[in-house]
Amino acid sequence: MCYHLIGPIILAFIAVACLIYSIFAFQGKGPLLTTIYLLASPKQRNNMKTKENYNFVAKVYLMLSIILFLVSIGVFFNLTWVPQVIIGLSTILAVYAIAFSIKSEARKK
Repeated sequence: MCYHLIGPIILAFIAVACLIYSIFAFQGKGPLLTTIYLLASPKQRNNMKTKENYNFVAKVYLMLSIILFLVSIGVFFNLTWVPQVIIGLSTILAVYAIAFSIKSEARKK
């Protein structure tokens, strides 16, 4: 049995799930899968469901989908250049998330 293929297949399934959620979030449907949203009261959750928050979550999950898919392809085909691309995309994603959080908090005050 090819046990070395289980990891890339699982990562590909997770990437597809993130992509599907991202599509729904771009349409403004469903819950916002963030820790702040999950810990908020029902009233606060309704206030969080803005187009801006949906766009942020959709972009994050789309980027996660791309990253996970690249990891899957990189492991499956044993590509040596994929880790550098993943590190670059992950850095961009982290900077984007931090910048959005700072911008969001600045608007609240």
